[in-house]
Amino acid sequence: MRRQLFCISKSFLPFLDVKICRNLKIAPKSILFPVIWITNKCNLQCRMCDQWNTDPALASEELSASEWYSFVDSARRMRAAVIVITGGEPFLREDLCGIIKYIRKKNIACHVCTNGTLLNKDTVNRLKGSGLNSITISLDSDCAEIHNQMRGADCFDGIVKGMGLLRRTVPEVNIGINCVITKRNFHNIWRMIPFAEKLGVDQIKFDPVHTNLMHRKKDLSSFAGLLFDKDDFPELRPEINKLIHAASQTKLLTNSPAFMKGILNLYGRRFRRLRCYAGYISCAVDALGRVSPCDNFDGCESLRSKPLEEIWKSPNFNSLREKVDNCNYGCWDSTHAELNIRCSTSGFLKEFSQILREMNYYLFNGYTNKKK
Repeated sequence: MRRQLFCISKSFLPFLDVKICRNLKIAPKSILFPVIWITNKCNLQCRMCDQWNTDPALASEELSASEWYSFVDSARRMRAAVIVITGGEPFLREDLCGIIKYIRKKNIACHVCTNGTLLNKDTVNRLKGSGLNSITISLDSDCAEIHNQMRGADCFDGIVKGMGLLRRTVPEVNIGINCVITKRNFHNIWRMIPFAEKLGVDQIKFDPVHTNLMHRKKDLSSFAGLLFDKDDFPELRPEINKLIHAASQTKLLTNSPAFMKGILNLYGRRFRRLRCYAGYISCAVDALGRVSPCDNFDGCESLRSKPLEEIWKSPNFNSLREKVDNCNYGCWDSTHAELNIRCSTSGFLKEFSQILREMNYYLFNGYTNKKK
């Protein structure tokens, strides 16, 4: 508890700066939660995602390890708390563990989002000693058939095996599950919580399927069978209520209560868009180094032309902040929406104990051991 309180006190001034700058619509001095798309390459063809369909010719243009090191140096100067690595599939980069080590060397926490298919003995052994704080693995059902259908490959058993291997080999890494809620898997979705407990993970988070952010360029027709409409609400509502109840009973770290209730509101009449802090508390950097407030917008400038500090304060980036101010999307995912909930005054006060638990998960190693 002492460490969490110390980190909150240490981060309070940067957080206060973010709040003030958001009101003034100017660039904060800090960037607390940068998210990097370290590669566009992916080894799955998930039905809810089009990342795998990225032009293969762009692979040769992705940032090198040394270029990512320069980005980390900038993030350190800008008092980043956590760097989130996603993709594509991050473990397709052989230099990933070296980049993680460099992030940790700069005293920044590191979180990796992965589809879990490459968590084999070699990969897990390379993670030993990297200092990785936490990892989130995609798992969409306790039923192998449903998960495999959503992810476009027979991968369920391998992912579950890899999670067990990771827990045994690198027990200090905090392990989470990310579950995408779609029309295909929402029945009995609450069962994912006892399933996650059985797997021995530390966290499980749920994201309703969305068509914006990194999926904004995906043809809506290719989501066939996954997207909800208002006619589904009578069936969806009791399933989400069961999930909310199960989340309230578990010791696992889950989405905030406000977020869980918002899943219901998303398809009802009470949905309220939160004030967005993208471009103020966080940013998105794609595999080619282009920087934007979030992945709902194309980047304005590249890290190859300017360091992060200059881009962050540039007129071009500020014009993207204006787009954030005028954005009509109601992003409801466990990254953007959860941050926006935390940044609201009421959210910060109501979710304070949740914030402490999340800091334990993302900033420190060995979450499971600390719980005990």
